[in-house]
Amino acid sequence: MAFSYWESTEWLEGNDLIVIGGGIVGLSAALQASVLKPHWKIAVIERDPFGGGGSTKNAGFACFGSLSELAHDRSVLGDKEAAVLLRKRIDGLKLLRHSLGDSSIGYRDCGSLELIRKGAGYEMPSMETISEVNAWAAETTGSMHTFHIAEEKELAGINSKMIEGAIASPLEGAIDTGKMMQALRFKAQKTGIRLLFGLNVTGWNQHTTNHQIEIERAGSLDVAERFAMKSPHVVIATNAFARELIPKCDVNPKENMVLVTEAIDHLNFDGTVHMDAGHLYARNIQNRMLIGGGRHWKLKNDTELEQKLKTLLNEAFPETLMANIEYKWTGVLGIGSTRMPIVSKLYERSVAAVKMGGMGVAIGMQLGKESIELLLSD
Repeated sequence: MAFSYWESTEWLEGNDLIVIGGGIVGLSAALQASVLKPHWKIAVIERDPFGGGGSTKNAGFACFGSLSELAHDRSVLGDKEAAVLLRKRIDGLKLLRHSLGDSSIGYRDCGSLELIRKGAGYEMPSMETISEVNAWAAETTGSMHTFHIAEEKELAGINSKMIEGAIASPLEGAIDTGKMMQALRFKAQKTGIRLLFGLNVTGWNQHTTNHQIEIERAGSLDVAERFAMKSPHVVIATNAFARELIPKCDVNPKENMVLVTEAIDHLNFDGTVHMDAGHLYARNIQNRMLIGGGRHWKLKNDTELEQKLKTLLNEAFPETLMANIEYKWTGVLGIGSTRMPIVSKLYERSVAAVKMGGMGVAIGMQLGKESIELLLSD
C-alpha cells in the first residue's frame, strides 16, 4: 500500500536528520539537534509502540552507581576513565532534571542503599575504603560524603538479619519512568520533531550525500510493507539492539526480569536498593515493592528466576510476604566489555550512541547531547 502525498511529504521525505531509536538517547539527540539546528526537519524512528524499549521498561533509578559498582568501574577502567564515566552519569541526571523538571519525571530525592547480603560473596567495605572512594568521587559528585555506613533508622522495613551491613548514599533518587518518557515525547512533538512509531529499521546504506534507511512495517492482511527513507544525517540510538545495524559493535542484549507487588498498606521502606554490585535492585513505587535483575545467577529458566527474585524480596522486605505480584516484565540492557558507553562516528555524518550498561536514566540525555555534538563536528 503506497503512502499518501501528505504522509510522504510531512513525515517521510526531506528530513535533515533521522534518529533510529525513540528512547531516552534518541529523543534527547533529536531535541539537541533541534536546538543547534532549528531549521532542520528531524524524524525519530522507533519500532516499539510505547517508544523506548528499555527506556520504558527500566526500574526508574536515578542513580550513578553503588560503591561496589564504582569500585568495579575503577578496577576495569582505571581511576581516570571511571571518573569520566561517573561524570557522564552525574551530568546526565542533572540534564534530565533540568530539561524536563522534577515534577514532570516524578523525581524523588529518596537516597539509596547498597545491601551487602550474607552469603552472596560480597564483603562489607571498611570505613577506610568508603573514605577513599568518597575522596576519589568528591570532585564529580560535589560531596565528600557520597557514601556512608547506613544507620539503623535508614534500614526501616528491611530485614537486618539477612545483611552484613549497608552503605547509604543521599545523592541518588528515583523517577517515574512513564512520566519521563511522556515528558520527552511531549517536548519533542512540541518542538516539531516527527515521531514515527511502529517502524522497524532493517538496515541502512551509508552514502556520502544521503543515507538510505531500510524500513519495515506491518501492513494490511499481515503483509509486511517495506520502504526506504533518506537523510544526510543519521544517529543510531538503539542501545541493546545496536548490533542489528552495527554488527561489530561492543554491545550485547541482556534480559533483566522485573517484578512489582500489589499495593501494600503502611509499607515502611521508601527508598531504592542496590544488591550484589548492582546485579539486583529494589525500590518502593507508590507503596508497591519492585525487585529486578538476577542475571548473574545464570538460572535455567524464567520460572526459576521469578521464584528466586520473589523469595529474595520476601526475605529482604518482610512486609511483602503476603503481597501478590501484580506486574512482571523483562527489560533488555545493553552490556559490553566495560560499562563505558559508545558515542562514536560510523561514517560521514552518522553517529552511534549506544551501550547504556544499565544506566540509561542517568546517562541517556547526556549521550544524546554528545551524539549531536559529535555529528556536527564534521
